[in-house]
Amino acid sequence: MKAPSDIARQWIECWGNADPATLPLADDFTHTSPLGRIEGRQAYLDMVRPLAAANVASLHVEDIVGDDERACIRYRMDTPNGPVACCDWVSVRDGIITEVQSYYDTRLLPKPDTY
Repeated sequence: MKAPSDIARQWIECWGNADPATLPLADDFTHTSPLGRIEGRQAYLDMVRPLAAANVASLHVEDIVGDDERACIRYRMDTPNGPVACCDWVSVRDGIITEVQSYYDTRLLPKPDTY
């Protein structure tokens, strides 16, 4: 089974490749960010796919730390308006992502009409 730090890297790589449907998300997955809280795997994917398509040009992992149940991943999100520093706490149970808490400055996102 993958370590939470490896799953956190997969989290960023899937979004960077515009392939979030392959993420190992629990059905009751929750995501909390400066934009609010989303509950449920499908609700999350439905909301963030268009947001990511409009705002994310690429993602670059900078640091990852973790233990047996979670990982913190710091990365740079390149947007049409420049880079945004981001950090996500990724919680994992049995190789499945159960929760992500994302931290970033929304003032730097280029297309506010998408969120």
